[in-house]
Amino acid sequence: MFLDKVKKNQAAEVITVLPYANILEQGNNIVLELDMPGADKDTLDVNLQGNTLVVRGRNKREELPKEYQPLYIERRQVTYERHFELNTEIDRDGVKADFADGVLRISLPKARSAQPRKIEIRS
Repeated sequence: MFLDKVKKNQAAEVITVLPYANILEQGNNIVLELDMPGADKDTLDVNLQGNTLVVRGRNKREELPKEYQPLYIERRQVTYERHFELNTEIDRDGVKADFADGVLRISLPKARSAQPRKIEIRS
């Protein structure tokens, strides 16, 4: 039966997705907002590697109850991964991340040396 072949092929697949992102500036912070619908908070990983911010996560694997016989499976396990090259020096100790309603929000404070500084003019 055709549906058996579709079910077997699609049920095993895991796809990798680039999450949609907004990159904003708020005062002395760079803020990234990444859409990761269905992601499991325990799988999220945010890392600064040199000047690269690496974000990873995945959704919960959906287990069907044993009494269900799948006919067609289109929803799959999704792995999220995205890399951002930072061109601003970051205060690594001040980086914060929050996750709510499928949105990962990362706040990256600019290092003191990268913040605007008023220069006094002497006469």
